[in-house]
Amino acid sequence: MTNEWLEFKAYTDNPVFDVKSKQSSAFIGRFTTAMIKRNKGFSRIFTILARGFLFHNPDGTLKKDDAYENIDKARKFLCTWCSLPYETVTNKALPYHTSFPELHNDFPDIVDETGAGWYYRYLHTLSDYIKANKDKISSKLYYFAEKKNIKDIENKWANRLIQFQYPIYNRKSKADFPLLFDTAIADALVLGPLRTEAVILSEETTDKIKAYGTDSKTENLIIALAEYYIANKEPDSDWVIIPKTNFSAFFGSATYMDTYEKKIPEDFMDKKPEANGVSMVRVKI
Repeated sequence: MTNEWLEFKAYTDNPVFDVKSKQSSAFIGRFTTAMIKRNKGFSRIFTILARGFLFHNPDGTLKKDDAYENIDKARKFLCTWCSLPYETVTNKALPYHTSFPELHNDFPDIVDETGAGWYYRYLHTLSDYIKANKDKISSKLYYFAEKKNIKDIENKWANRLIQFQYPIYNRKSKADFPLLFDTAIADALVLGPLRTEAVILSEETTDKIKAYGTDSKTENLIIALAEYYIANKEPDSDWVIIPKTNFSAFFGSATYMDTYEKKIPEDFMDKKPEANGVSMVRVKI
């Protein structure tokens, strides 16, 4: 979770699916079934994508361009990542659309000539892989092999894609904190370049965590939380927001955080009430 460049690459490189266990869904990458079905966890994804585009070259080195001069391009980058290979908006005069084949030359690795963006291609590659490997995969994932279910996911995504493009000061949305491309880009500009190296805990801190005597999966979560806390703590606050959905995706299970967070010893961290799928914690290390 702390090497953000690797996370960016996970959302932009061609996906590689490799089943390790029939009981595991980790092979689907930095997503979970809940994320795909319910469009959860995309606030962090869009912010990571925007930061990677605005501040980094394809090899991960820093750009020399002024990020603020590339805001419009970053918005197009996010549009192409989300793009469908068909238009769902019948009125071409409207400012928002769901297919962006015209941007293929600008972002050839993110959207193809038909308008199929990275996420659309990911979904269909995942579906095809499940169909071809049902004997190796848990039956709970057969959902993504059904054409009607993938179509339903696409339809919901098309509606959200229109909303993603709304400006920040928009009166059409009734949501308190709507997910918008503009908010992701604003967050990206504040956060700056992606972290390209992982945070490694000191031997002293690692020994303290091992002394809790928890099971291995809970221990892995404690270590990841400690590393994330160190990587993201601001000088003026002891509290750090934890994106629970994306943490679960990192560990390859939609229920990982809900299952193992409750097993974390109380003296490891303080926690504020959850809101909108995120937690605010203060780790005591």
